Amino acid sequence: MSLDNFSNLFKEAAKMSKSLAGSAVKAGVAISNGKPIIAQKNKAQERLDVCSKCKDLDKNLGRCTVCGCFVAAKVKADYESCPSGKW
Repeated sequence: MSLDNFSNLFKEAAKMSKSLAGSAVKAGVAISNGKPIIAQKNKAQERLDVCSKCKDLDKNLGRCTVCGCFVAAKVKADYESCPSGKW
């Protein structure tokens, strides 16, 4: 593995870790405020539909290239939002 490949891999891992940590904080805030953490099925599907048409979706990996999240999971978290403001 070249140094450039390793560097890119590290950057992606850092992006995903930051996204996951932020999501954990948001979940904790939602829980402490008595708000739902699981989105209704129709809301999650609407979000997924938006993501599936987005230029920032890596369709091979199912990940958002902006925040690094796995969109199939993120759309189901009621407290989450699109990093580009699309939902």
